Amino acid sequence: MKLLSAFASVARRVFGISKKDNSYPADFRPNFDSTFSVSIQKPLATVFPVLGTNLGLREHILLESIASDCQLGVLDSVNVEGPLEDAFVRTALAAPPGQGFPRQHFTYIETIKIIPCLQFLDIVVHLTGTYTWDEERKITLYETSTDKSVLIKKVYTFEPLNDGAATNVSEVMHGQCPILEQPIDQYQTRKVHRAQMSLYHTLFGI
Repeated sequence: MKLLSAFASVARRVFGISKKDNSYPADFRPNFDSTFSVSIQKPLATVFPVLGTNLGLREHILLESIASDCQLGVLDSVNVEGPLEDAFVRTALAAPPGQGFPRQHFTYIETIKIIPCLQFLDIVVHLTGTYTWDEERKITLYETSTDKSVLIKKVYTFEPLNDGAATNVSEVMHGQCPILEQPIDQYQTRKVHRAQMSLYHTLFGI
């Protein structure tokens, strides 16, 4: 009973999108990470538009087992000094039309189940983010933030395999969270990330 009472105190908490500018700190210091790669038996010209741009963004986010209600927002562009993979552009000012890399704004919800079948204990997290891509280099930058003080930066790299018949998709994720949440965030991130990527092939009917 004490355990259920403790969980009830956080039951159905909703972490909403902050209205203030919660951009990355200058001293962004990741304390959890995940790296994974998959090969897809389709050419790069087929895979990159679906996974590397906004064309299939909603569908590929929703492959994440805890994700729901993904909504695409404004599509703009952003100027970047240096390689896209080294940048933080989520809150950067939009570039003038015709300049910079395309940047898709989006939101979605993650539902973390504390105890299966007890929905009233679920923790619901609202995320806001951007998806920015370099068409020429086949590099994509994913950034999200919540008012739960969790920041995520993920870099996607796309490379041809088997003389162009297949594509390797590599993702390197770094996140920053409150220190007390680090163990669960580290565990959950790697588990969900690998499960999601393992389903990428389904977006291509294979």
